[in-house]
Amino acid sequence: MHDLPECEHLLLTVEGPRLNLTFNRPDQRNAINSKMGEEFAAVVGWLEKSADDIRLVVLRGAGGHFCAGGDIKERRNMAEEEVKAGEDPILERNKAAGLAFLNFENLPQTTIAVVEGSAFGGGMGYACMADITIVAEDARMGMPETTLGVAPAQIAPFVVKRIGLTRARQLALTGERFGGQKAFDYGIAQYMAPDAEIDAKLEEVVASVMRCGPKANAATKAIMLKVGSLPQEDMVAFSAAKFSELNRGIEGKEGQSAFAEKRKPAWQVAAEGERK
Repeated sequence: MHDLPECEHLLLTVEGPRLNLTFNRPDQRNAINSKMGEEFAAVVGWLEKSADDIRLVVLRGAGGHFCAGGDIKERRNMAEEEVKAGEDPILERNKAAGLAFLNFENLPQTTIAVVEGSAFGGGMGYACMADITIVAEDARMGMPETTLGVAPAQIAPFVVKRIGLTRARQLALTGERFGGQKAFDYGIAQYMAPDAEIDAKLEEVVASVMRCGPKANAATKAIMLKVGSLPQEDMVAFSAAKFSELNRGIEGKEGQSAFAEKRKPAWQVAAEGERK
């Protein structure tokens, strides 16, 4: 396994095949500044190269808050900077953030966001990028960018994909703030739990993911994310190739043998065998 990136504003802990990624600016409700954004992009790059070792990523925030969005003070200061010919640091930062979000969505690992406290702007975006989102009943969410005179530029596509264009427009164009129940009802989160039970719910969901084959999950995610971007016949061919690869692979053989033998599959053994 490659060494983890060194981070100032992210806490990274590896537990076997699981990476816990914790936003760690608790005094700022984990608002995203430039440094945190760069660190997040570096961790995503590390994860892209670590699919054989890490199969699950848990996003969380330190200090009882998930992520309050972009660091508004930093953004305002950047807006006062003189723009040199051909250079726009705000545009470049925003574009870099969008690419990191896109790469995160397309990771082979299964990603889980645990939303507690504040999750606004970019924080809501992270919740919509994750494969699975668990929200605390007392969480507060929304896209307040338009109330600040800017746009939810890079998170908007992920929100639209998550909850649909009609609802996404309504939330963005009103700046509505809402709690955990509405986040669940809108489809942002697939699970909701009282704040005191959020850890138990997370471990329950993690256990469900771990019952699945890691390569099967990665392939399934890749297939689903291609929907709408490939012509139908190309989609059929892409899916068939993934299925054939899995069925002939050690993991597919292990899973189907375990079913026939009425035992639990040994995914780690299968994964080790394929790396040899």
